[in-house]
Amino acid sequence: MYKMKDQEYAAKEMLAKVIEQTSTVSPYNLQKILDSFDYITFEKDSTILKENDTPIYCYFVVKGIVRVYYNTDGRQIIDWFAEEGAFIGNLYAYITKSGFDIYESIEEVALLRAKYADIEHLLAQSHEIERVARKILELYYVRYVERSHQLKGLPAEEKYRLFVKNYEKFVSRIPLKYIADYLGITSETLSRIRAKELKKQKIC
Repeated sequence: MYKMKDQEYAAKEMLAKVIEQTSTVSPYNLQKILDSFDYITFEKDSTILKENDTPIYCYFVVKGIVRVYYNTDGRQIIDWFAEEGAFIGNLYAYITKSGFDIYESIEEVALLRAKYADIEHLLAQSHEIERVARKILELYYVRYVERSHQLKGLPAEEKYRLFVKNYEKFVSRIPLKYIADYLGITSETLSRIRAKELKKQKIC
């Protein structure tokens, strides 16, 4: 019990730092936000959000990596990877009541979660909290557009270099088959690119 409380306390401290780095917020409103979240864990290869489900919660990733993907024509298309310090929750599906993304842990993950209904209640109560949420959404929109553009029209090698740059601290924790799927290349092509990049590093 105490261990769980300690973990939750540390997780909320992490969330608080991310929020404060994003937007100015009073201690009172910051605490109201933090109080909306509770702590939860998932084992490796667990489905956090299913296809076609209307999400109840939004999440903050405290530990671990989550892959976000969808199925089309018998293939899995990976949209992005959510690492420590990221928010997830399929806002599209929450708004439209119809989603296609699947959120799955690729290693054991620890999350903070808050009900969308509770977050909406906070937004209605406070313009400051509403501003915080808007700043976070703006940040994620910019990152999503940048990632999408990077995957279009670039050679495979350049895609890989950008991926390593964007996920520098987490590359070694993501299975190569998932990296290949994300980049839209075969595992064989990825292996050749990695070998070439490794050779360059040794020469340098």
